[in-house]
Order: sequence, then structure tokens, then C-alpha cells
Amino acid sequence: MLHRLTQHVRGKALLIAAAAATLVACGADQVAGIQGTGAPVASGVTSEGPISGFGSIIQDGIEYQTTSAQIQIDDQPATEGQLQVGQIVTIRGTVNPDGTTGVASMVSFSAELRGPVSEVDTAAGTFTVLGRLVRITDDTLFDESLQPASIEGIQVGAAIEVSGTTNAAGNLVASRVEPAAAGASLQVKGNIQSLDTSAHTFVLNGLTVDYSNVTPTGTLTSTSKVLVRGTGVSNGVLTATDVRVLGAPAFAANDNGRFEGLITSFTSNAAFTVGTQQVTTDSTTVFDLGGATLGVDVPVRVRGTFNASGVLAASRVEVRAKSLSIVRGFVDAVSAPNNTLTIMGIPITTGAGTSFDDKSSEKVRFFSLADVRTGDYVEVRGVPGSTGGLAATLVERNKPGDQVLLQGLAANLANPTFTILGVQVMTTAQTNFTGPGAVQFFSDAAGQVVKVQGAFTGGVLVADKVQIKH
Repeated sequence: MLHRLTQHVRGKALLIAAAAATLVACGADQVAGIQGTGAPVASGVTSEGPISGFGSIIQDGIEYQTTSAQIQIDDQPATEGQLQVGQIVTIRGTVNPDGTTGVASMVSFSAELRGPVSEVDTAAGTFTVLGRLVRITDDTLFDESLQPASIEGIQVGAAIEVSGTTNAAGNLVASRVEPAAAGASLQVKGNIQSLDTSAHTFVLNGLTVDYSNVTPTGTLTSTSKVLVRGTGVSNGVLTATDVRVLGAPAFAANDNGRFEGLITSFTSNAAFTVGTQQVTTDSTTVFDLGGATLGVDVPVRVRGTFNASGVLAASRVEVRAKSLSIVRGFVDAVSAPNNTLTIMGIPITTGAGTSFDDKSSEKVRFFSLADVRTGDYVEVRGVPGSTGGLAATLVERNKPGDQVLLQGLAANLANPTFTILGVQVMTTAQTNFTGPGAVQFFSDAAGQVVKVQGAFTGGVLVADKVQIKH
């Protein structure tokens, strides 16, 4: 059994059993070798998406053993210990017949963006690095060294590294934001514009790149997507030390593929692109859209097999839940065997798709619900569950804080109180209403996503700050 399972027998077996049962219910679309007679065999897989936990590496509900894997960061040899939850990685290997474990032969990570911040717009939730606009969402993870761990912790001039996915407009939607390592090269990816092969320059996201001192890896064209590294920017020009053309990866026909990201181009439900991966569907494809409609910039998980042309023939398309709700506070109760915890009286469930990250002083690497204790200061992100409470997409343990935070749909508005996720929120004369005042807030907030910070006492959240999220 894998390392994480060995270290977290406390309740983890039930989680794996539940995930396996779910996989069977969904058609077990990643298990190969079961048809006909003979023992089931592992199937080849390429998987791209965010890391959700460790022990070895957990991605899209599968725990990949990495004992013999080749691990690379920015094309250099690395170790699993250098990777972080929320980073977008590509894993090649095999998935076992149980559908929940596998063996990685290669794990690669390369930051989408690294360099100095030139602009921050906290109200819009964006910042700019090397000409590229970065968008922060409720799913974005921040390294604990950024304080506060939000866009407010990002300062103009700071060297920042971003992992994420590109939307249809070419903006980077961040999955993880952290300070760049000291001495690390500048790095940016994007599609070439204004290629001048005589002057050896091109433009990326409005930034001019001078590649006269390097020989690009691959052939530059006016439509190439490239990775550029450099040492500095002067007068709006990045002097490149490395330019690599990013071609479409090669996949073996009939191998499995698992991709999580944004739809970047859309023709129909039968033909669309996730990131740069073309996807097709047919009458056998299972769609789990949760009431959403597929289209550009919709976040999805797609699973299937590659055809001879490298197109992913999807067996399952799932719209990834947007983390509209956030609960940050002290744990009332926790049950690892039942995959549940409670914060401010809100019942929370976890599952195979929940990410776990430990930013407390303990810094448990192979962190899971089995490590959470009553009284821990924890942030949970997720969506309202079908029977109330919250279905968690992230459980993050933090160092103890003074305030609690609650974000979700506002209901039962009756000045000076309202509820979020069943928790009563009390506003006072001292409450700071960001934007409109109290009267306008209680007029506008019904059915809107509202963020509240304050103190939780006697079963009531007394609000210090209230904001309607747009």
C-alpha cells in the first residue's frame, strides 16, 4: 500500500473505498484490463491538474506512488518534497485496477509565471507580472509566507511565482501563488505576437522579448506558444536566456488521459479544448455538469482515452465545482472515519476530490483529515452540500487566528441580521460595510455571495467587516 495510506490508516481506508465505489458507479472509466478473462492490469495514464495532497502525490482522486518517478521542476531534477499543493503538474504513469492508486514514472512542474509584480488591483482580484494579468479566485492557494495570505499580501515589486491555467482571454487564473525563490530566473509563457526574425524579437502579453543571445528550442512561428526565461527587464524588454517552443505532447493511442482546467475553445459539447488538449465526446460519454452549461472558461475535469491523433475521447466530463463558500474558524468536531468535520456548527464533508494542506506550525507533509483535531484553526472551501452544510474542495489548517471568516449566499436578511450556511450573522454600529452602507447592503444582498469577518460567540457571528462579492 502506498506511503500515505501507510501513515494514515486512521480513516483513509474508508475514503479510498468510497472513492472506488464512486468510480464503479461512474463506469470505472480509468480501469483497464477488466474485460474478458484474466487478471486486471494497470493502465497507462497522462494526468494534468493541480496537486491536491501528498503521500506520494494525490491528483484528481488518485494517489500516485513516486518512489521510482523522475521528478522535474522547470526542466531540472527535483524531489517530491519541493512540490506544493495547488501546483499544476503533469503526471505520466499507470493507474491500478482499483481506480484510486497508481504509479508515476514522471512528474513535471513548470511555473506559468515568475517575476516582479508591476501592478495590483485588489478590488478586481488581479495583479500583473511581466505583462501578464493574473486572476485570483476563491480556489487560489497562497503560500503561508505571504501575509495576509490573499491578494492583499502581494506588493508591487515583489518577485512572485504563479501556477495556474490560462483562460480564453489569455489571462492566468492562479491555482497557487508564492514568493519566487531567491535568484530564480524570470519566466513567462504565452503565445507569440509580432515575431521579427531579423531583430530576433517577439512580444508576449505586451512584453517585448529579445532572443538574440539564445537559440530557441524548436522553430518559432507567428502562432507558437513558448516558454521564456530571462535575467532581467530593461526599458520594457526581457533579455531571454532560454526560449522553448511548447508543442503538443505526444500520447500513446488508447492510453488514459485525465485533464483538469478551463475550456479555452468551444464548438459544442462534442468538441472543445481544455487548455491545449482537444476533447471529443459521443453518446457513451457521461456528463456530470451540476446544472452548468459547457462553454468557454468553464472549469472541467475530463477523463477518457487518447485516439491515434492525440485527441482525448472523453468517457466522462465533469464541471468542477466553484468554491463559492468559505468557512474559517475553529473545529468543533471531526470524524476521519466518516470524512466529516464541523466549524461554527456547519457540517462539512470531505471526499476523494478534497485537497488537504497544512500551514500550521506542525507542517504535516502527508496531511489528511485524520490529522485534524478539535480546536484546530482551519479554513474550508467548497460548495453547499445536497443535504445542507458544505462539501469541501479544500481543507487547510492554519496557525491560530483572532477572527473567523464566512463566505456564502446571504439569506434571511432582516437588518441587523442575516444568515450564511445557516449561521446567524449580527451586524452592529461598528460593522464596516465595504461599498454600500448598511441600508443599501440589506436591500441588495439577498441571494448574493457575501463575505463576513468577525468573532464567533454564543452561536452568532458578530461582524466586523461585511462585503458583497462581485
